[in-house]
Amino acid sequence: MKKITLLVGGLLLVLLGSSFARADEDKAPEGPGPRIGVEGGINLASLSGPNVNDVFASRLGFVGGGFLNLPLGSSLAFQPEILYAQKGGKFNGNAYSLDYVEVPILLDVIILGPLGILLGPSFDANVANQNVNNVSSTDVGLILGAQVLVSKFLVSGRYEIGLTDVSTDAKIQTGTFTFMVGLSFI
Repeated sequence: MKKITLLVGGLLLVLLGSSFARADEDKAPEGPGPRIGVEGGINLASLSGPNVNDVFASRLGFVGGGFLNLPLGSSLAFQPEILYAQKGGKFNGNAYSLDYVEVPILLDVIILGPLGILLGPSFDANVANQNVNNVSSTDVGLILGAQVLVSKFLVSGRYEIGLTDVSTDAKIQTGTFTFMVGLSFI
């Protein structure tokens, strides 16, 4: 986990530095500058895999944290985030809860006006769980979604598919629909 944290931190510094260097070279701004802010909303999470049957239900949970949106040109931005996310599922009324600190490393590809597509990996560290045996301490996911950035506000919807098993005992992955609103301070 330390290697991933160092890698992400180094990548952020390099991209932040190159973004500011490019901003100095370009005298005429092409669009909005860097944004830093907070975002929060809901997760609709489920468990899937060969060891999960149709009687599992979804878990409604909280998601929230902060984001940094760094433009890399007129139609592309780099958007790392740090989020607290509640995931899991239900079976016969019993909650199978998995709470994570997530670090999504996203590209925001601007399609039309304020509308952009989000895509990229997410690196998750399990910080709490309930009713899940032998929980894996980390998860890696892949995110695909969309967001609208207008002035200081954002609205986003995305789906994250877990690529690693949540337990060392079974082949079970998470799948999460996330809906958030946010506000940038810069």
